[in-house]
Order: sequence, then structure tokens, then C-alpha cells
Amino acid sequence: MLYLIGLGIWDERDISVKGLEICRKADDVYCELYTAAWGGSLKRLGKMIGKEIGMLERKDVENDSETFVEKARKKEIVLLVPGDPLVATTHLHLLAEAKEKGVPFEVVHSSSILTVVGRTGLHLYKFGRVVTIPSPEENYSPDSFYEAIAKNMKMGLHSLLLLDIELGTKKALEILKGIDKEKKGILKGRKMIICSKLGSDKEIIVYGKATDLPPPAVIIIPGDLHFSEEEFLEKL
Repeated sequence: MLYLIGLGIWDERDISVKGLEICRKADDVYCELYTAAWGGSLKRLGKMIGKEIGMLERKDVENDSETFVEKARKKEIVLLVPGDPLVATTHLHLLAEAKEKGVPFEVVHSSSILTVVGRTGLHLYKFGRVVTIPSPEENYSPDSFYEAIAKNMKMGLHSLLLLDIELGTKKALEILKGIDKEKKGILKGRKMIICSKLGSDKEIIVYGKATDLPPPAVIIIPGDLHFSEEEFLEKL
């Protein structure tokens, strides 16, 4: 049996009671922390479930997924994932492989950035396509996310911009504004929402000013605002 269990938005206290119960009876428990930042402690979580947690890297889950799924044929295997386990598409691949091989699986959902952004007062059903701003590398500076933002704005939808784990808001805003200057200039003068460490007791939400906030962080470009959204934002 293969279990995908969400760790929740911030630390080990966000895992569900159901998730803890499954971890305690499982044969092996693994965790990946490459798909999203997580503010918890695997040591503390290990004490909570009463067993050691194995750390997996991207290659272990993506490149060697067949071996991982095969382990779950004879054992109860848990993969712990930051946030909700199905936000990252790589885990859908695991489920597809398990289904193809006839290995039973279960998903235990949890809080994720896709729901916690409701903390800003924006209506969740008014968000358009979610995009990621990647950290620039030598000879690699993709800007395809900009077109998705432009399409969201055209439809009056909010844009949620996820940032690479190591990317702070200052650098992300520089990238975003640099691309906007070269292209359509649709972001000039537009107020944005900048969030850091959402779901924690150290969360910061800033509306209307470019602010350098530490990761994990997201940027939201509001679309057409309902009066209730606007009132909430102004109170920030």
C-alpha cells in the first residue's frame, strides 16, 4: 500500500490526525522537501510518529519511481509531502504508476498554498492559472509565466506567482518587472500582494508596496477586485 500524506502548509503540527495514524502503523516512512519549502522539523515529526523518516531527493521520486512503487506492493509505504500531496504534478505520476502496476494507494490531503492565500481576503474562485517564477541560471531565464499572467489579467482573474524555494521577493520582483518592461508593460503602477511564511506565526502580508520578504514567499497580482476584497486589502 502506498500512502501520499500532506504535511500541511508550515510545520509538523499541520499534519492531520489521520496522517499521523497511518505513519505510526506503516512499515517505512519517507519524506521529500524539494517541491516546496517547509518550516517543520523531521526530527520532531519522527518523535511524534515513533520512527525514523527517510529523506528522498528528486531523483529518488521521479527517476526511480518504479522501484519506489514496487516497495509498496509488499509493504505499507508512506511518502510525506509539504503542503497537499497533489499540488505538485510529480506525485500524480506516482499514483498513475501505482494504478498501472496494480498497487493500492491512498491520498491524505492537507492545507496548501492554494488555499492559504485566502488569508489575503481574495476570493479563491477568482484565481486564474498558477505560475512559478524560477530562479535564473546561466543561459536559462524562462519568461513563459508572464503570458499566463497577461491572460489572467485580461479575464479579470487574480494571478498567484509561486517562487522557487530559494527565491526571495526582491529578486522575484526584479525578474517580473524586467520582463514587463521588455514586453507589454501591463504591470506598471499595479498594486501587488506580497506574502511570506503563510500559515506560520511569522506570516507577513503586504499590499501595495514592493517589499523584500524572505522565502518561502509568493506574489499575487490581483485582477478585478470585488468591493469586499478591496475593503479587506485596504485594511492590510
